[in-house]
Amino acid sequence: MDDDPTLPLNDSEHGPVNPLPKCDLWGDFRLLARVGQGSFGEVYRAWDPHLEREVALKLLLPGSVSGDEAYQALLREARALASVQHANIVHVHGIDRHDGRVGFWTDFVQGKTLSALVREQGPFGGREAALIGLDVTRALSAVHRKGILHRDIKAQNVMREEGGRILLMDFGLSASPQGQRMVSGTPNYMAPELFRGSVATVATDIYAMGVLLYYLVTGQHPVKASSRPMAEAAAAVSERRALIDLRPDLPEPFVRAVTTATEIDPARRFASAGQLATALAESLGASAPAEVSGSPAPSLRRIKTWVWGAIVSAGVLTIAVGLGVWTGAIRRWVRPETAGIPAGTPANTYDEYQKAQDLLQRSYKDANIAAAAQGFQQVLQEDPSFALAAAGLGNAWFLQFRSSKDPKLLDMARAETMKALQLDPRQAPPYVTLARMAAMQGQIPLARQQVQKAIAIDPHSAEAYGALAEIDQGDGRTQDSIDAAQRAIDLAPNDSRWPVRLGVIYFSTGKLEEAAAEWQKAVELDPQNNAAYYDLGLARMQLGQFGEARKDLEKVLSIQPDPDAYTALGSLYELQGNYSEAVAMDEKSIALRPGDYQVWGNLGSAYLWSGQREQSLQGYHKAIEVAEAQRIKSPEDTSLLVQLGDYYASSGQPGPSEVLLRKALALSPDDPDVEYRAGETYEILGQRSKAITLIVKALAQGYHAAEFERSPELAALRADPAFQSALNEAKANSALDKSHKLQ
Repeated sequence: MDDDPTLPLNDSEHGPVNPLPKCDLWGDFRLLARVGQGSFGEVYRAWDPHLEREVALKLLLPGSVSGDEAYQALLREARALASVQHANIVHVHGIDRHDGRVGFWTDFVQGKTLSALVREQGPFGGREAALIGLDVTRALSAVHRKGILHRDIKAQNVMREEGGRILLMDFGLSASPQGQRMVSGTPNYMAPELFRGSVATVATDIYAMGVLLYYLVTGQHPVKASSRPMAEAAAAVSERRALIDLRPDLPEPFVRAVTTATEIDPARRFASAGQLATALAESLGASAPAEVSGSPAPSLRRIKTWVWGAIVSAGVLTIAVGLGVWTGAIRRWVRPETAGIPAGTPANTYDEYQKAQDLLQRSYKDANIAAAAQGFQQVLQEDPSFALAAAGLGNAWFLQFRSSKDPKLLDMARAETMKALQLDPRQAPPYVTLARMAAMQGQIPLARQQVQKAIAIDPHSAEAYGALAEIDQGDGRTQDSIDAAQRAIDLAPNDSRWPVRLGVIYFSTGKLEEAAAEWQKAVELDPQNNAAYYDLGLARMQLGQFGEARKDLEKVLSIQPDPDAYTALGSLYELQGNYSEAVAMDEKSIALRPGDYQVWGNLGSAYLWSGQREQSLQGYHKAIEVAEAQRIKSPEDTSLLVQLGDYYASSGQPGPSEVLLRKALALSPDDPDVEYRAGETYEILGQRSKAITLIVKALAQGYHAAEFERSPELAALRADPAFQSALNEAKANSALDKSHKLQ
């Protein structure tokens, strides 16, 4: 493996590579550790006192930017870089100069560079390299559209974040004015024409992309130029090693894409990063993915309202917990050597693994998840190389995080899942867990990419299709979501989780009776599936079957103490006007899950309707405190944003409420859940016209009319003639649209 030896930005297997300089400050930034250095500067882990967070600070070498004109040119390009908003780019946050040195700062990323991954685990397979290449080419395309060149694409400037996201980083050379006038870059990745004095172009970035892909699948470069004088390096192109000679097993379309990208003649290379992306997609047997427009990915849709928010959001949470597992049926169709099970694993160790896996399949009980985690840990103590046990442990901790909201568990889950992939990247389960992590954080494109990796590895994985159904639903692809859930049912017809998933989809589209039927099937398949009983209770509440709903929720509590069931019962009591019982249920929920902002918000609501304004404000303030802490980790979670806006409005703080509502609506402009919730909050703020517009639009898109009709907060709005007029107009337009479609 012969990549450039320069240390990368925050490559997690390296500590500080040099001691700090004598002065540990640059401007207001405190330098914590030097984590990288190269020919143009140094990279530090630094503390930004203004935003109170760690950043990656790159300081160019003294004298590299001389004069105000050069600095202004650098500033213009840094601004252009900062304007590039893309999921696969480390964003530039600022630029300044102090003590004779120019520096700029970006996100500080936890992960490993592709260079480190190749060193540790060897070359990638063709499919994995193509998927990585797609992410990088999409990022590069976004950069080129802004008229910017990267000029230093290499394996050390691309990082796999701990959650699996691929990030293109280190635009330091592109921002240097010298990069416009002189040979710059890493020799092994430099196009031949750069050695002859030509300026950098899109074609030279494309060449570097081709070298990167070549390196990912071979651990080598097509031309070894880093140790040669420039003249010799320019002549060395004739010594290039054909990729097909080193990896005859690679798909021909992939080899052709790399060969075209690294053509000696720039005119024969791909004309754009988009063309290279298309070629890589074809090598995967798929069309090129759409370019990311710069708008953030929408978060998973979850139904939330002031009174009903706890019910349905908790239902989705419980359902997601039930889905984030894999069946013990893995051993029915995969060989141990390809399933992350080390060859020669003792039978008793494998049996311990299988017991833990079977417990995880019944993750609707918290005790099962805890026991599964202990089982996987025991297996790993006996055999640390058991990749599927590491994958199972990562998933168990993720499920515990979904229940407890303890951020330490999420970090543990991510680390163990990545460990599983390092032990054996040819297994599907870790990708399913990574997909759900990404979906939870609103990173839908990343989630889809991860679940597609899982399906490519194991096309018979019901878990992967269950995750795909969840992701498709969150992305507004209702029919695709139904098809994926049905596929999971077909693959595992005796598994109660998949009717639960299909019921969630029906519920989200307003098909309450269909949802209830699926959840009834689930409890018949597994009478101990408390998640299915819980969701059945939700559907019956919506259908007005309060007595049956109460029995379902009490059945949940007979199986195990469950904060979501207490919350749902609290909302049921609220709907019946029994506010003292609602408060009691919400307090029981908080005792089990004190770190859940939704539960605190529901308690505030229950106190409000019981006439206890002071206690209500305390509940809302606590909900705000917990939600704001979560917003730091998930700043684009529209469900969180719109609920937080509700809490601010309910506690008499209209300013921050309106800011949050506008952001949520901008991120998810056509999400009926977000529209309804925002409309309800605008009603609280006294902005009736906005409330009417949003709620009418949500109802027209299928939002639950029964829920709207029962909401005490919207009683005055329902009686407003302006609302009735707007609703009738929307219904007439909808009928007209249907008539046109029939014609």
